[in-house]
Amino acid sequence: MSDTPQQKPAVSNPSDAPLQLPFIALDIGMKRIGVAVCDRMAYSCRGLTYLHRNDHGWPKQLLKLIKEYGSKSIIAGLPLNMDGTEGVQAKDARAAIKDLQAVCQLPVAFQDERLSTWTAKERLYGQGLNEKKVKEKIDQTAAAVILEDFLAAHPELT
Repeated sequence: MSDTPQQKPAVSNPSDAPLQLPFIALDIGMKRIGVAVCDRMAYSCRGLTYLHRNDHGWPKQLLKLIKEYGSKSIIAGLPLNMDGTEGVQAKDARAAIKDLQAVCQLPVAFQDERLSTWTAKERLYGQGLNEKKVKEKIDQTAAAVILEDFLAAHPELT
């Protein structure tokens, strides 16, 4: 078995179940998981909050948000390397989704999240937020960027 990163599609739906609106999106990091949602018509996306990754109850916390916002599918950011290969962070994101799927049966699709954090920072600083506020909102804003990118790449779903 090789330790070399594997090339996989930037977007995949491992459950192969049909995706349905509204979506909830995740920016899965080593410490925090940013959460965003879109409305039922996919007109707008907004960041909600972040969950602490080291809290083993995060999947159940996410289930509460899924129920509250009526989400029918999950879009998870997949942190690919700049050359498009999967490395350690992508493997970690896939493992987090596997943990989530133990308690949640919604279909999941992965979205290439390269540069989503950079885009989120640009937006937040562009709104005039200071560094402290940017740090508070970066994960949920990155999740919103991931969701926007997914929707733009899949107009057939809207």
